[in-house]
Amino acid sequence: MPPEATLLDMMSRRAETHEDKLAFSFSYDGDGENSRRVTYRELDTRARAIAAGLQADGAAGERVLVLCRPGLDHIAGIFGCIYAGAVAVPVHERLAPRLSSVVPDAQARFVLGVAETHESIKAALDALGEGRDLRWGLMDEVSADAADWVAPDIDASATAMVQYTSGSTTTPKGVVLTHANLLRNMESIRQSWEGDDADIACLWLPSHHDMGLIGGIFSMIHRGCTTHLMSPTSFIKRPMRWMEAISRHRATYTVAPNFAYDLCVEHSTAEERAALDLSSLTTAMNGAEPVQAASLQAFAGAFASAGFRPSAFSAVYGLAEATLLVSGGSDSELPLVGHIDREALSGDRIVDTVAGDRSVAVVGCGQPRAGQVAIVNPTTRRRCETNEVGEIWFAGPGVAQGYWERAEETEHTFAASIAGTSEGPFLRTGDLGFLASGELFITGRCKDLIVIRGGNYYPNDIELTVQGCHSALVSGRGAAFAFTPGLRQVERLVVVQEVDRERIEGAGFAGLIDRVRTAVADRYGIDTHSVLLVERVSIPTTSSGKIQRGRCRQQFLDGELTPLAQWQTPSAADDVVKAGQLEKALAAADFVKAALAGR
Repeated sequence: MPPEATLLDMMSRRAETHEDKLAFSFSYDGDGENSRRVTYRELDTRARAIAAGLQADGAAGERVLVLCRPGLDHIAGIFGCIYAGAVAVPVHERLAPRLSSVVPDAQARFVLGVAETHESIKAALDALGEGRDLRWGLMDEVSADAADWVAPDIDASATAMVQYTSGSTTTPKGVVLTHANLLRNMESIRQSWEGDDADIACLWLPSHHDMGLIGGIFSMIHRGCTTHLMSPTSFIKRPMRWMEAISRHRATYTVAPNFAYDLCVEHSTAEERAALDLSSLTTAMNGAEPVQAASLQAFAGAFASAGFRPSAFSAVYGLAEATLLVSGGSDSELPLVGHIDREALSGDRIVDTVAGDRSVAVVGCGQPRAGQVAIVNPTTRRRCETNEVGEIWFAGPGVAQGYWERAEETEHTFAASIAGTSEGPFLRTGDLGFLASGELFITGRCKDLIVIRGGNYYPNDIELTVQGCHSALVSGRGAAFAFTPGLRQVERLVVVQEVDRERIEGAGFAGLIDRVRTAVADRYGIDTHSVLLVERVSIPTTSSGKIQRGRCRQQFLDGELTPLAQWQTPSAADDVVKAGQLEKALAAADFVKAALAGR
């Protein structure tokens, strides 16, 4: 049998092989209530009907927005595009800020939706001014017949989809992915996970996001698994629904960002955990944000009574620009955890040490898969020495074709070469890390790095320190960043942290702020400029739950944050004004430079 060259080959072949095997079920709370189900054969048939309608409308080769809530309709719409030979652009219908950037950027002429929400979402798009000329197709009111479908003339090099980034540090950008990119990356995922078609997956991740779609939908079809889905919103409202669904379905596989595991520990009781049976779970992937050793330990300890085995944890690393996976899978039974000297790390050096106040715990994110990883100095573009931190560069068949309609950014990000060599092109990930023991370790993001008096400080490390001060400081819900109050001034540190009011007890807001300032000064030797305690779920995040430090920083500078309590240095008001003036001046200088370069 010839290898599968396209997602169409993959899906149609699974329909032939697995026929009436359950492919996906969806219930809002993951409890089976009002559950919808679709077999492999039914999904194939529905995709053909949707595709026939798109082909009749002339959408073949065009970009098509797949605009509905996570669930079976979203999956069917994406495969309808693939079967039509169109380019799928997955979007969540309820993420209004994301719609305002994605819809105009994608420049699509076609959109797939469902009748239930068509009018409301069409009104929202019309208000943008970009959606008035869109041609709508309603997936639950398809008039075309599956028999009318014509197999498109596409190959592995054809563009399958435009996957928008999460927007954790910049506005979302469309990543152009071919069928070859996707299939090679799914093979990399298969290599990092020792499963088979008998596996049962249980997931809540949004299917417009790269981890949810590629790691949670496409990869499950690639493997021929049965997958039980629930609403991301339901998970956020009550995280334990995820664990209960795993227990109910006897799931063997799941995947989520680090914060999701934290939420399950924080929002569950010992009695709720003991009532579960997680002994079936053999793979619990953790990725999409820095994996925290403390989170792995806390979850394993809290859910031991439910039969959870620490060996099920699998830390992974990836990004949309690499289709998804860059590294994953380990020769170690448990995730590798190293302790490195904090002071050495501030100088980009890796010095092993023992756990303690002067160390930082880092987690190995598995072996690089289906490509080459290089650790490179982001300024000099030369390879780093062993035991040096640098930017992670990646080359491999899963690397995307570039950003949709962004030639300059594509050149910068996807066409890097190592100085003094002919090595390249590489994808610049924007993430910092190092290689050790055959695995990739992540330390932070280039754009988030805080530099004070020549020392490098990682916001995720500072945030972890802050959240360890008191149980009222919500885990995974803080933002540490810096700003410069004028030319030739030292950068100043700001901490914005969400608070659980019910856990404050006798400490009070003033006591919490004192703990934060003391902990940061003791551990890092730097003073905070401002500490703001804010309401829960008020710090901006991406659609997948990542903290948007850059956006939070801008809100701070613009005076848009509403703290429950705060402490600031006496010069704070003047500092913020000067910082705003400096950034406007720098932006104007960049504009003039770009204009001159374009002459």
